[in-house]
Amino acid sequence: METLKIRKNFLLDREVIEKAEVVLKQKHKNFTEAINLYFQAIAKDPTILEKVEETVSRRTGSFIGLLDNKIGDEDFKSMKMVHHEDIS
Repeated sequence: METLKIRKNFLLDREVIEKAEVVLKQKHKNFTEAINLYFQAIAKDPTILEKVEETVSRRTGSFIGLLDNKIGDEDFKSMKMVHHEDIS
């Protein structure tokens, strides 16, 4: 297997890495293996990125987080316009 050096100043968020480390240890995988598996998955199915981005942007630990992707993606202006049309 060939290795590829991405860059010498490849920086990652320490808190995220420490949280991921706990999960990876449960699955008996090291960080390098996890990254390689992730890249293999992306190469086979690029739509995985959409699911990953959705998971990352999901809020947790609050009531409003429960409503993510449940209400819709209307912006405030369009909601306000619909409201004013309804009361007219």
